[in-house]
Amino acid sequence: MLREPQMAAWAGFRVGISQAISIEMEKQHGEHAALAMILKGRTRGRIRSRGEECDFSPGLNSVGLFAPKFEVSWTRWQCEPGAERFILELDFADLDRAGDLEQMLASRRTLRQDLTLSDHQLASLMRLIANEIRQGSPHGALYATSLSISLAAYLFSQHAAGGRTPTRERGVLTAIQKKQVLELVQRRLHENLSLDELAEAAGASRFHFLRLFKNSLGMTPYQFVMDQRITAARQLLEKTSLPLVDVAAATGFSSQSHLSTAMRRRTGLSPGHWRRSTPHL
Repeated sequence: MLREPQMAAWAGFRVGISQAISIEMEKQHGEHAALAMILKGRTRGRIRSRGEECDFSPGLNSVGLFAPKFEVSWTRWQCEPGAERFILELDFADLDRAGDLEQMLASRRTLRQDLTLSDHQLASLMRLIANEIRQGSPHGALYATSLSISLAAYLFSQHAAGGRTPTRERGVLTAIQKKQVLELVQRRLHENLSLDELAEAAGASRFHFLRLFKNSLGMTPYQFVMDQRITAARQLLEKTSLPLVDVAAATGFSSQSHLSTAMRRRTGLSPGHWRRSTPHL
């Protein structure tokens, strides 16, 4: 579902959402690790992979984790009409090039194949990815890359073999790093800021920066940027008569709809209601 520019924002990961149909298949394989889950509808499967065979009926928090260079010799699915399957191919080349992968790992670790995982956190991250992609990725590159890195880090910390679990990052941004990052946010607030740009301003890898930023400000970079955009939008609504679509563009929202959704979520009021409730002209 992702075009090349979108894949860059999702750290090189590829995704597919498809109808889950009753079918029997043989000889499936893939170069990269992959995650699979049922987004909606009831299904039942039987799968044979790496000499093991299992039956399963995926539930709300069920995720199938396929190890790198996976092979499925045979599978059979029974699916009710309208069921949907979500596949996430985990190509880690982008994370490796950026230096994120090395810092995620205390030592080189390998994902353990487990086709019948029940993991609420992992399933929740996958649903966030699926929902964002369905909507056309309105929250931008910063959100997509941050979510991708969070998913990869969680996988290696919880579902990998070999090596020790990485220790939790306890450091914070220095005063200079914080100043440079916050100035960049204010200067480029109206643009589609990327995690790469923010991490570069701090002189850190994306993975390391995410943890330093949250330790320093108590929120993720994406949450902070959204708060700053909403503050800027509220000021424009209070002090100008700009059309809502122009307010959204001037403050970095992908559309008027995106601005409205974000403001309702944080203030309980739509942009129009906020403007009408504020005596500014």
